[in-house]
Amino acid sequence: MTLSILIFAFALTGLTLLALRPVAAKIGLLDIPGGRKTHQSPTPLIGGLGIYLGTLSICLLSPVVLGDYMTLLTVSGLVLFVGVLDDLYDVRPSLRLFLHSVAVTVMCMATGIFLESLGSLFFGGPVLMGILALPVTIFAVVGVINAVNMSDGLDGLSGGLVVIALVMLSIAAVGAGQSAMLSFNQILIVSLLAFLALNFRVLWKKSALIYLGDAGSTLLGFIVAWLVIAASQGDSAFIAPVYALWFLAVPLMDTVSLLIRRPLQGRSPFNAGRDHLHHRLMRLGYDAHQSVLIIHGAAIVFGVIGLAGHFAGAPEGLMFLLFMVCFALYLLASKMVGTEESG
Repeated sequence: MTLSILIFAFALTGLTLLALRPVAAKIGLLDIPGGRKTHQSPTPLIGGLGIYLGTLSICLLSPVVLGDYMTLLTVSGLVLFVGVLDDLYDVRPSLRLFLHSVAVTVMCMATGIFLESLGSLFFGGPVLMGILALPVTIFAVVGVINAVNMSDGLDGLSGGLVVIALVMLSIAAVGAGQSAMLSFNQILIVSLLAFLALNFRVLWKKSALIYLGDAGSTLLGFIVAWLVIAASQGDSAFIAPVYALWFLAVPLMDTVSLLIRRPLQGRSPFNAGRDHLHHRLMRLGYDAHQSVLIIHGAAIVFGVIGLAGHFAGAPEGLMFLLFMVCFALYLLASKMVGTEESG
């Protein structure tokens, strides 16, 4: 993908986001201050719409990329639509889960790509899913969707985590000569960067102009989950499945730890609370900006470890074992940081 096209993608997405702001105010697609929310004024929930429209527009101008990713763009548009409805009307979690599962099923049937193998996680042969391939794929993609969605707690946090995962996947794609995936990732990355320029707080901008909303976070979760599955399955696979864990380590660790801790405390794992990683960092005295940078730094470290293992040809079982050790250390450290605030 040429530099001029990427610059155009950035500008187009940015202009689209700015154009959508008054539209969001008219239809009520706003995040209203109150409760746990710390922003001072209603903020448009249009990040996902702008990123999607910017990415789709550039792909329409790139026939080769469009040919490979039209199905993903179509189905992710349905995920985005569900997210917009959720932002407007607060869709029931069970219905949202069902619709996301339907979207994954459509993707599997349309592309013929399933999570058929988990790779050689246990130092033996590949762990094959067989007839469980479809339900395991649904579980994995919906899990990543929720991991990205639940990490969307501070300005720039979940968007930055997805950018980092896409960069790591793109580097692996370069090494494998996967030009189509590299081009699609580049377009999505610059569209995300345009969003982050309007979302991330910096010295001259004290508050976010737009938010991702559930529409944006679920859209990004669906896309990045499908990209890592497509990169690790089938004849065109170029990474082992275990590296999906490393590229998405921070949101996965944070979400799975909540799914473990909250039921043990007699709480629903899906209710809102102040026990995410960024909440714990802020209780340690870091402000929102510092917490985001620390989490992004950790995500980069995990991603680089994964890339190093990939290019070095490290045994998949060793990389999985190392990941589980890191996760166990995270669980231990999170238990030691302050008293959890529920709610």
